[in-house]
Amino acid sequence: MKVNILIVGGGISGLSIAYTLAKRGIKDILVVDANYIGSGSTGRCATGIRASFTSEEHVVLMKNSIELWKKLSQPEELGKYGLQFDQGGYVWIASKEESVELFKKLVNLHNSLGVPTRVVSPEELKELVPPIRADEAKAALHDPTAGKSYVFDTLHAYIKACKELGVRIMTFTPVRKLVAGGGKVKAAVTDKGSIEADTFIVAAGSGSKKLMESIGVDIPLKNLPRHIMITEAFKPAFKPLVIDWDAGGAPYIVQTKEGNFIIAREIEEEPEQPLGSVRIDFLPKVVSAMAKWFPWIKRIRVLRYWIGYYVTSPDHHPIYGPVDEYENIYLACGYSGHGYMLAPVTGKIITEWLLDGRPSIPQAERLTLRRFKEGRLIEEFAIVG
Repeated sequence: MKVNILIVGGGISGLSIAYTLAKRGIKDILVVDANYIGSGSTGRCATGIRASFTSEEHVVLMKNSIELWKKLSQPEELGKYGLQFDQGGYVWIASKEESVELFKKLVNLHNSLGVPTRVVSPEELKELVPPIRADEAKAALHDPTAGKSYVFDTLHAYIKACKELGVRIMTFTPVRKLVAGGGKVKAAVTDKGSIEADTFIVAAGSGSKKLMESIGVDIPLKNLPRHIMITEAFKPAFKPLVIDWDAGGAPYIVQTKEGNFIIAREIEEEPEQPLGSVRIDFLPKVVSAMAKWFPWIKRIRVLRYWIGYYVTSPDHHPIYGPVDEYENIYLACGYSGHGYMLAPVTGKIITEWLLDGRPSIPQAERLTLRRFKEGRLIEEFAIVG
């Protein structure tokens, strides 16, 4: 089989790239996935979307991505297929004075880049999140531009739109290796035969590292397990996603459109642990952390608990764009837990790299694989939610 563009990875990043390319008029695009669509990190995420990061690169990328989320949710775009963007905001709670001072610095950064965050008092926090017990809060950082989407609605919308634009999607087609020669990637070897392409895009999440190793390119990625749970449903209680900045493991809680609460917290894990591992200490740890602010969560029932990977890069920023070794392959991976929220801007960046020679967002050019060889790592501290 021979195609124009082969995208390896059928999560939200791969679909966003395929959709954006097809909207620009590109034909003969094939997306392949080793399992079903959204079977990797996409289908296991909490779907938060925010620009309140600590690096310029993330803030600018996510400011652009949020604008695209809003556009995509309109009826003339993917909204007609069910994609929604609920702009309910984010709230980061500080219980230490030094965190309040950090929030003030972050607000200056955000505001300078066009993101209208602000530091709010405990009284204002209570107005934003009425059920919270805010007496131990010193202040909070409020990001009103943030929000959430709904993963399976979003995947369905992208699949529907991609197919209508002529994109082909092959599921249960694992790519075992890439074949290269003469400075170009020639083919992808799958269980169903080889696929040749003019251009290859690797958006395979946790599988990206092994795939690139098959052509001698090392991507510094680690798969870090993260745990999450969902509760029984209640009437709407609050809109923002709420994160405790000062608690160990950065616990957070958000309510879905159906009324369930998604609650998560980082707990100590070794990289590359299998996703099937169950940590019985997770539930009491996450509940005890959030019960400080919401005492009533100790009395609600948990419906489901699952594990997903944060596919992390050394500096917790995505790895975008071309690689030095081959002229016709591009990377979109290493999001460190933020691939879902970045997906629309990922599609824009990779499409512009292919069709225009460079992305229109200059910060994206700082995020190629080359930065690790040159020691240009970019710090990011807000790597949850």
